[in-house]
Amino acid sequence: MKNVFWFNLIDESKIDYLSRFSIGVIGSRMIMELLWRIGVGCIRYIGDFITPNDVRLDVSLKPLEANDYDVVHPIGETNIISYPYADDYKEMKKQLRGVDLVIAHKYLEDSARIAEELGVPFMPNFITTFLPDGVSFFEVEKPKIGFDPLSYALTCSIQACEVLRLLTGYEMPVIAPKAMIVDLKSKNYLKEIELKVVND
Repeated sequence: MKNVFWFNLIDESKIDYLSRFSIGVIGSRMIMELLWRIGVGCIRYIGDFITPNDVRLDVSLKPLEANDYDVVHPIGETNIISYPYADDYKEMKKQLRGVDLVIAHKYLEDSARIAEELGVPFMPNFITTFLPDGVSFFEVEKPKIGFDPLSYALTCSIQACEVLRLLTGYEMPVIAPKAMIVDLKSKNYLKEIELKVVND
């Protein structure tokens, strides 16, 4: 299944080029799997995760409560390094050191601050990319987004395409302050917006 999404979309050498990159993902298993499927070389995943063994061993956890956690299983030859979220800024920054891009669907402020300090692009839980020398995540009003399953799935899928654009250069991704949000009531399910820059 790996690379199947990009068949006939871009040159195969550019897809192989993705194996050179390392991406930090915070709180989105779907993004993690999509990045694995497009061939990203290393994914550093940070989430509130618990393994199926933990559910069996820890009597304080009810089996259905496991749905509240990010369960990560090893997949394929991609180097996926999983870390539990430790609520420790320094530790989180240490875990993300060396990545080429940070994508966060949880803990947005810490993730954005770390991306800025590391000097790498940042993608939040809506469709745009904050570049190190561009508009800051902290300088804009955040749009209202849907958290239903369809909106989330579409957002993650489009973000994976944006990663492909950003890392291979086959086309320009959406760069802040321009952005897109999933709007299931729109004809094409997407709405282009301009993020409002706010003064401190």
